[in-house]
Parts: sequence; C-alpha cells; structure tokens
Amino acid sequence: MATFAYKTRTTRKNILTKVYIRFNVDRHTSFYVETRYLVWSDAWDNKKQSVKSRFAFTDDFSEQQGRELMKNLSELRSFILGEIAKDPEHAMTKTKLEKIIYAFHHPRSAVNGKRVRSRESLSDYIARYVREMESGERLNIHKLRYGLSTIKNYKGFIIQFDEFCKAMHKRYGFGDIDLKFYDDFVAYFTAKDYSINTIGRHVKELKIIMRAAREEGLHDNGLIESRKFRVLTAEVENIYLTESEIRAIAEVDLKEDKHKCIARDIFLVGCYTAQRFSDYSTINEGNIRTLDNGQKVIDLKQQKTGNKVVIPIRAELQAILDKYENRLPKTYEQKVNKYIKEIAREAGIVDMVEVSYVENGEKKSHLVERCELVKTHTARRSGATNMYLAGIPTIAIMKITGHKTEKEFMKYIKITEEQTAMELMNHPYFAGK
Repeated sequence: MATFAYKTRTTRKNILTKVYIRFNVDRHTSFYVETRYLVWSDAWDNKKQSVKSRFAFTDDFSEQQGRELMKNLSELRSFILGEIAKDPEHAMTKTKLEKIIYAFHHPRSAVNGKRVRSRESLSDYIARYVREMESGERLNIHKLRYGLSTIKNYKGFIIQFDEFCKAMHKRYGFGDIDLKFYDDFVAYFTAKDYSINTIGRHVKELKIIMRAAREEGLHDNGLIESRKFRVLTAEVENIYLTESEIRAIAEVDLKEDKHKCIARDIFLVGCYTAQRFSDYSTINEGNIRTLDNGQKVIDLKQQKTGNKVVIPIRAELQAILDKYENRLPKTYEQKVNKYIKEIAREAGIVDMVEVSYVENGEKKSHLVERCELVKTHTARRSGATNMYLAGIPTIAIMKITGHKTEKEFMKYIKITEEQTAMELMNHPYFAGK
C-alpha cells in the first residue's frame, strides 16, 4: 500500500530547509518531492513528521510560523489523499505528485467540465500572498525567506489598499488595475500627504503582486507594464557620519542607560561593517573567524541578497565584540532608530540640513538638525562612504557591502562636490605633476 511522510533532507543546523514528501509506492519504490514549505532545521522531527514540541522558538522561526506550517501540511496531506482516492487504479509517480502539489497551491474551479481561472479576488490574493511570505512558503527573487522589514511593509500595504478600496466604494478585481486605477490610487495617497517614495513603494508592491498572480494564471492583465504605470521616486536626504562624528557618538557617556548603550553599540557595529541592520545586529561568535595571518574577520551571508561577505575586524569593532563576548545583545530596529537620534544629539551632531518633501503634490523644504536624520541605515552608508574616503579601492569595498556594480555603489555613498574636488586636487593633472 502506498504511503507518504514529511521529511527534511539536511544534517545542517540552524538553517531554513525545505520540507519534502517521501512517497513510498511499494516496498521497493520511493521518491522525494518538494512541498514548497520551509522549516527551521533544528525544529523538525522526521520521525513524528512535525515541529518539535519543546523547540525554543525565535524570531527566525516563531511559534506562530510553526503552527501555520503544521496547518498547511495537514491541508496538503488531505488534498493529496483526496486526489489518490479519485484514481486508485494507477500508481503514483513523481511527476503526478508534483502536479497534485501544484494544483494544491494554484486552486482552480470547473464550469461545465472546463477548467477556468480561480475566482479568488485581488484583495484575497494579496492577503494570501503576504501570509505565504510570512510562513516562508513564498520566497524572494534570491530564493531566500523575506526579511521582517519587507513583510512589515507588505502588511502595511494590505491596510492601505483596503482603505483605498473603501474610499472608492469598490472591490477591485485583477482586471480593474488599469491606468485610471493608477491615477486614482496616486491621487488618493497624495491627498493624504503621503510622500512620493511611500506612494511609489505601494505602487511597486502592487505591481509585484500583480505579476505574481499573472504568473500563477489568475489573470492576464498586462497594463501594469505600461510606462505610465510607473513607480514614483524622489531623492531622499540620506546623510552619512564622518569618522570624527562616529567617534563622538562612541564617546557619549551612557553608563546610566543600558538600553541606549546597547543601541549605540549595535549602531557602531553597522558603521564598522557597512552592513544592513538585519545583518549587523545579529553578529555572534559563529560569524567570527581568524585567518592564517592572525587577522580576525566576520563571515556573513546577507539576509536580503544571500551574498557572502568577509569583513576585517578593526580595533573599535573588536572592542565592542569583546564587551559582549562575541554575541551582540538582541534589540529592535525601532528602538535603535529612536535612541540613536538622541545619542547623536548628545554627541553634538546638530548642524542644520535642508530637507525636501511633498505636500499636496507641491515640493517644499525645511531645515532640520542632522541628528534627526540619523537611523539604522545611516550606519551602513557611513561605513561604505568612510572606507571610500580612506582610499580603499571601490571594488574591495563592494566585496564587503555586496553592491554588484560600481555605478550602483557610487550612487549609494555620500560624496559631496567639495570632497570630490579635494580628491581631484591630488591627481597629477590638477597638481601639475
């Protein structure tokens, strides 16, 4: 009698891994097929075919994700058994099981014996899309699990899209996403004083979701590819901190405030490594390695892109790692963003900067203190910019930051016209050599 079980196929620890079906056709024939679901390798029990009851859940694999995984696997099992019951005379094959799993993830209905597209609404699909991002069933273009900040943005998009639908008194379907929808969508958020970049992000998220739904056969609407259905962007005032300003932040006396001290130290790690918060805030002893020449480095696999980078540990960074015994304390990006502005103010980073913004469709500007613009990502930008100003070759810095092209990197760092002029003055052409 044919049987099947859910299995993982890795011996590696602390990684996200696929859940497979091992299908036993008979005593001598079996095969594996992917289920499209992911589980934390340490959390899965192959014998019990379930998440371990005593597993210590973390942000990487939460208790809710564990429950959702088991619910999804249970529904998949029922679906497969139902399909097997429809055709008991024919033995299961790998190709046939793959088609059954595909049908489970891409439900379709039948009318007069003909298969037609699912009647799943756009709003329902958006909600499912985000649930699958959160559960790990849906991966990003790098075949990696989505980061918490990305999932948070998409959850915010669900709320904003629902509010827009209510304001328009309309339940939009896939076929309704046209240029009139685009104009109404942009006008609605512009009237609410949303920034150009926030509106652009919502448009981008909708286009990504519409493309995914089209690839899954839910619609054939291609109007989102029109040049007029564009993602709006506006230049943002992204600052960087100089080496002296970073030292000033490091020297602020925070002995009486543990939470501020942790936030400051985590931020400084970002300045010294030029990584994203999701990467630099989770460094531990498992990332640290000593080379043959005695130099210590940090090995990281960037969560967003999957790029592997190796970062030399400078003395200031080593001091922070020593302080926490090579395991940085856990904190949250919102807390660091809050505290680092206060710390930057205490460090004297209060010179005024002109910031542009859009209000009711009109571009305006006002002055703010630079400390108000300091955030977690300022650390990465500062690290990359200061490495460049120190004379480190661009290609070497890109190996650390993970940028793919020099053009992309040069747009990222913050080099003023004055700094460019000073750099050119040392060139033989301008030095008269």
